[in-house]
Amino acid sequence: MPRVCKVTGKKTQVGMNVSHSMRHTKRTFLPNLQKLKFHSDILNRDFSLRISTAGLRTLTKHGGLDAYVMSKSPSRLAPEMAAIKKAINKKIGKTEKPAKKPVHKANRSARLVKKVEARKNAAK
Repeated sequence: MPRVCKVTGKKTQVGMNVSHSMRHTKRTFLPNLQKLKFHSDILNRDFSLRISTAGLRTLTKHGGLDAYVMSKSPSRLAPEMAAIKKAINKKIGKTEKPAKKPVHKANRSARLVKKVEARKNAAK
């Protein structure tokens, strides 16, 4: 099981121990993960999640599991959390809005070219 927080996405980092003689040896920095149960009021069931202490603060700030999951888009959530959001949306009968398509760089540059040409024509 990977050591990844389901809320913040924090995971194991790699670094070096540096001794007094400046000798470098590899080491890992583990996130402070806790296995906690959270209750969903809408679904009326408990979910067991491995989250970091920073993730716990985030859930508390948002007002619980349901509020946090509903405030984020599914693409920004971990797959496990996105499944919870999908179940909540199904329960309350809400469908997810399709995301807006970003403007392609080529279209943006084409608009700029048109603006420049329009200014040249207006100056003539």
